[in-house]
Amino acid sequence: MDIARDKAVSGGSAPPAAAQPGADSVTSRESFARPRPGSSSTAASAGASPSGTVRPRGSPQARPSIAQFVSEIRAAFNARFYLFELEAKRAVWSAAYMLAFAVGAALLGVTAWLIFIGALIYGAVTAGVPWLIAAIAAIALHAVAVFLMVRAIRAMVDNLTFAATRRTLSKEDS
Repeated sequence: MDIARDKAVSGGSAPPAAAQPGADSVTSRESFARPRPGSSSTAASAGASPSGTVRPRGSPQARPSIAQFVSEIRAAFNARFYLFELEAKRAVWSAAYMLAFAVGAALLGVTAWLIFIGALIYGAVTAGVPWLIAAIAAIALHAVAVFLMVRAIRAMVDNLTFAATRRTLSKEDS
């Protein structure tokens, strides 16, 4: 059975009906025959649309009712809300994984830093520096770094006050 030929004969809507028992074999073979070029098919002459549904000629198309319009709007809204829900779930899971990976990376970074400082202290002790002096040097280096970071943090505190926005709002109020 050739599907493409069946669709061409039936207009693409449904397969042709099977031959009835006792029907003439010539008519059943003709129903499967390809339409000849130049000849009009029966579906086109009956006023069938390309989708295969038959509509009487000259009849106006039915206008959708308000209830149909509302139900289609509701269906479109539900589909978009469902898409939003799925994307929100994916975003929440992604944020949770990002936070977990950031905590893991921070822990690995701190561990690597401690190993690095330990290796520096060990190298200094192996080179003949007393371990107490090496440890004090590492602590002093960290204290200087902490001082510089705290100073930078204090310099950025003014950025959290929304000063320009407050100035703009206070000008409009007065």
